[in-house]
Amino acid sequence: MTDYEQRCQLAPAPRAVFFDVDGTLVSHRAGRVPPSTVAALAELHRRGCKVFVATGRSLPEFGFLPLDGLDFDGYVLVGGQEARDARGNVVFSDPIGGRDLDVLLEEFSARRRPILFYESTRMYANFINDHVRRVEEEVSTPVPPVDVPLPGHKVLKAIVYEDSLREDDLMRRLPGCKATRWHRCAYDIVPARGGKVAGMRALLDLYGIAREETMAFGDGENDADMLRFVATGVAMGNGDPAACAAADYVCGDIDDDGLARALEHFDLI
Repeated sequence: MTDYEQRCQLAPAPRAVFFDVDGTLVSHRAGRVPPSTVAALAELHRRGCKVFVATGRSLPEFGFLPLDGLDFDGYVLVGGQEARDARGNVVFSDPIGGRDLDVLLEEFSARRRPILFYESTRMYANFINDHVRRVEEEVSTPVPPVDVPLPGHKVLKAIVYEDSLREDDLMRRLPGCKATRWHRCAYDIVPARGGKVAGMRALLDLYGIAREETMAFGDGENDADMLRFVATGVAMGNGDPAACAAADYVCGDIDDDGLARALEHFDLI
């Protein structure tokens, strides 16, 4: 018996399960949430388990994603920089600040590379090129509007649309931030203390749930910390190698009912 299997025997049953959205709940190949996933989440709710999302998306983006029929008890949003309860009330927010924000504002204005800024209810880019269009098309997202930051508005996250060749160039100028890649041609910038785990902690505190009573599903490099944080981390079979390496268990592909089969494997549905 492995160490993980021994821990499972002693651990309490999960009271909360966190799900990434893109590539975990939503298949962009099929353009939908697999029906087996919809049924599985409904059964989790029926059995009294809290169902949370943990995503790089903002809440307004849910309007153009195929998430109809799914009910959530809370939201970890914008890569963990914001958390909301079931009614959509903000219970945690951690924007980028200080000199790091100044550097990002300078970079945004210089237009050396396409950058997308996320606020709580607003997202906008400094300019759009074919590279941005390709990335957003792959994740079933409309091309973001071009706009500028407004005085007093808090920037929660930045997305830089480029491969890793120039990533270190920018990150060296942002000592208080870290980069997490969610696409081969795009990465997030969030505070070094941030990431999905920060928002998850806020929801667990809100609902009085212990870390030992949690499970999470993800597929991206930016899910690795989340999968290590929970009692049981599950990587999708279609996931990034970093997510798979961080997980306790790797399930099947999203389009092969991998998520539902994993919940069955752990006797949660």
